[in-house]
Amino acid sequence: MTVTSGTVAASPIFIGCVVFLLPVAAAISILIFRVIFPTIITHPWSIPSKDSRQNKLEKRCTVILAGSFNPPHWGHLVMIRYLAHRYGRVICCIGVNPNKTYDVTPQSRAEILREMLKSNDGNETVSSCNNVTVEVVSGYIWRFARTQNASLFFRGIRTWSVDGKEERGLQILNTWGPLLLGWIWPIKTIFLEGDPRYREVSSTLVRQICARRMDRAKTRGNNRDGNDDELTRFVPERVASKVAEVYGTIS
Repeated sequence: MTVTSGTVAASPIFIGCVVFLLPVAAAISILIFRVIFPTIITHPWSIPSKDSRQNKLEKRCTVILAGSFNPPHWGHLVMIRYLAHRYGRVICCIGVNPNKTYDVTPQSRAEILREMLKSNDGNETVSSCNNVTVEVVSGYIWRFARTQNASLFFRGIRTWSVDGKEERGLQILNTWGPLLLGWIWPIKTIFLEGDPRYREVSSTLVRQICARRMDRAKTRGNNRDGNDDELTRFVPERVASKVAEVYGTIS
């Protein structure tokens, strides 16, 4: 029997394939677009007007801010305050690999970050972080995010031109991992560029300062109370002594 083109076009199998493949192609296109053209929030960070529909929706959202926080510093804190002001719930996630040995454990970093969130710099007008929690997460953070019904996944960066190349790999993992490994739609990743006042602040720099303090303590007998001007330029005074104590012992 000869099969005409009209017969093929009307075939239930052909129609079923088209119905299945079109959404798949559209989904793949969306994810590729997300990777090629990432969403970046630049400074100054905007806040929707209080009475806007967007603000009301965001106040019902849970968002994830993932990082090593090794250690946390001013740059991290101002980002967290912004997210806490904008969204209903913020979860700061510190990933942990159970097969890896850390100089400073994720649990210690989480403890420092929790204490840091209590700081208001002596200014009562500073945004509260009462809606922020800190969690140490083993395994894929996107799996944890799903258990918390998170709507958005944030990554803090200095600028995309500086950190984009390194962040791209994590973005791909968070975009395709849930789909390929969990058969779930990935949470959108948004990159939050740092406040220009703190773009030169880094965890590496804080660790170096703590190491120098320890060297001075050994050679000159200097105190290690952590409250000197050098360290408090990078971390709140509330946690400076703790940061100096924990990170000053790293060789």
